[in-house]
Amino acid sequence: MIQIASIFAKPVLDKFGVTDEAKERFVALQKAVTGDTGTAWIPLSRPSATLDFSTHTQTQSDMFNTGSIEGKDGPITWCEFVWNSDQVIKDCILHKVSWRFYSNKLICLEICASKDEKGFDTSDLIGHRLELRDNTGFLIGIWAAAFLIVKDTDRRSFQTSAEDDHKVLGLHFNMLADKQTGLSFRI
Repeated sequence: MIQIASIFAKPVLDKFGVTDEAKERFVALQKAVTGDTGTAWIPLSRPSATLDFSTHTQTQSDMFNTGSIEGKDGPITWCEFVWNSDQVIKDCILHKVSWRFYSNKLICLEICASKDEKGFDTSDLIGHRLELRDNTGFLIGIWAAAFLIVKDTDRRSFQTSAEDDHKVLGLHFNMLADKQTGLSFRI
């Protein structure tokens, strides 16, 4: 399975003082997504199982951008779906989410998030799930990525990218809808 995100190696988690409960959530998420139970990192991609969200907010994308860049074998087109409005999930806020899909199978995600100091949790695993559809409403695929965010974090950006040779995406790339459904979640 293609990995979309890898976060914090175990030594880094220990430095941030992540609770045992939070580590258990990481293991549960990793097992749900990949079937693997190692705790050194959490790979995320097209989920192979339904993720157990404790809290979530579902919204439509605010902006749609397209363009192209020059690659070594010619132009590479891309399309981007952006959520600019704040999405509040308990004591966490996703300020901006941007998914960009390239015609050469590269997928990039950027999340700008914060966590205030009012909650009881010292850290949360928060992320975004995209239900990518074409302009007829056909579901092409679902991608998800999540990041650890610690208490009293103010507007931290997380980026990740991966290649995904998803045949259906390749067939429908030029027919993607201008608005997409995204789910901001907390685990």
